[in-house]
Amino acid sequence: MHLSLAYGALALLPQLSHAHFLFPHLMLNGVKTEAYEYVREHDNGFQPSFTPEILSSDDFRCNKGSWNHRSQPKTAKVTAGKDSVGFHLHLDFGIYHPGPVTIYLSKAPGDVRDYDGSGDWFKVYQLGTMMPWNGTDQGWLTRDLKQFEFKLPSEIPAGQYLMRIEQMSIHQPYRQKEMYFQCAHLDIASDYNGKTPGPTIKFPGGYQPNDPAIQLDSWAQPPPDFAPMPGPEQWPN
Repeated sequence: MHLSLAYGALALLPQLSHAHFLFPHLMLNGVKTEAYEYVREHDNGFQPSFTPEILSSDDFRCNKGSWNHRSQPKTAKVTAGKDSVGFHLHLDFGIYHPGPVTIYLSKAPGDVRDYDGSGDWFKVYQLGTMMPWNGTDQGWLTRDLKQFEFKLPSEIPAGQYLMRIEQMSIHQPYRQKEMYFQCAHLDIASDYNGKTPGPTIKFPGGYQPNDPAIQLDSWAQPPPDFAPMPGPEQWPN
């Protein structure tokens, strides 16, 4: 079944759609765009991917089967240092599982519709826990939020980009994590000519099973008082 049809059908299953996540809406200057208007659809439905297997898969870029839908979304024209962008969850639900949200950008060598995300990615947004963290699910600043939007830094070179959102659910014991992620298409206008954004990582390869964020056990006793974020430092530093 095409996901656009499944999307409507799953509206009848709030217990599933509330527990698992899609990010089909691009946020553009406070406006929620239509589902998949600028976001790549994928073939994984509401289902998560799991560590450690997904960390070594090409599917970790924009999700399983997203390459099949690469030509469908439009590319949003935005300006670095001026416009705000982000993602909004499906069906107006909020984040239910505890865990961090991160957003990355990766510059396409040409048309973003032909880009598989195999290049470098740099982090432009992250949201973790309150500081200090009390070790509880309620301590995550992402909890119950339905959208994640930020102003594009001015220090981004002009070009077309994949923008990737990721939510890592940490509620399971034994350090296995559920991963939810999708990509949108951006065409960024900019007059920036400075240092190349970084540090950068690759997907797959940028996350390892022994990374502190992957190894975080929120069920540990005594509870942890710090939750490391996945990936590199945010750009600009």
